[in-house]
Amino acid sequence: MIRVAICDDNKPTLDFLSRVVDDVMNENGMIHETAVYLSGSDFLTNHRKAPYDVVFLDIVMPELNGFDVAKQLRSISKNTYIIFITTESSLVYDSFDFQPFYFIPKSNLNITEKKLKYVINKLSIHMAANEKILISGAYDSKMYISPEEVLFVQSNLNNIEYHLSNGSVQSVRGKIESILPALSSHIFARPHNRYLVNMKHIDNVDYPNMEISLDNGGIIRISRSYKKEFDEAYIRYMRDFS
Repeated sequence: MIRVAICDDNKPTLDFLSRVVDDVMNENGMIHETAVYLSGSDFLTNHRKAPYDVVFLDIVMPELNGFDVAKQLRSISKNTYIIFITTESSLVYDSFDFQPFYFIPKSNLNITEKKLKYVINKLSIHMAANEKILISGAYDSKMYISPEEVLFVQSNLNNIEYHLSNGSVQSVRGKIESILPALSSHIFARPHNRYLVNMKHIDNVDYPNMEISLDNGGIIRISRSYKKEFDEAYIRYMRDFS
């Protein structure tokens, strides 16, 4: 369940945002619950009790403005997606201090609605890509890891090896095809029949030499039979995450 908060001191705007956010999240199959707040202090009171996953936050508000709220929010939770919504487009660069997911300028309702749809569609991709990965080991052992931790996955005979960013390798029995449904195609691509690579960790793609350089210095080969599949996946990734 995704916990969503919307904070805006204007009641009609709050109602409008709530309707659009709920509609678009439902269209994207995002199971969620939404809470609305007319003040930043009320939002923070509840965010401290149970941090929200996503907050749509007006910047220009009385008492605590959106930046004041965002500063306190970040001290509570680093991973909450912040989406600023404001009439003051000149504040977009100041908002970067709080690592927002997006900045939506308020204009007429049609344009704001279109922007909201675009941002929520993008948000659904990012949230899906960051879902924890379950690794089932020997003797019914289980561990959950963040996709960020996985550099690449390698098939080795009847084993699957998860090569992690801390240098460790988690090995489980199975074939690489068996784990494809569990790894988000938004960030994992298959450049070779024996490899899945996390595109977040790609440093460079050397097409003349058919090699992928990872940010840890590792090299993965691109096979000719998987080149087209990898190309398409990497183009999608660069579009959605750059």
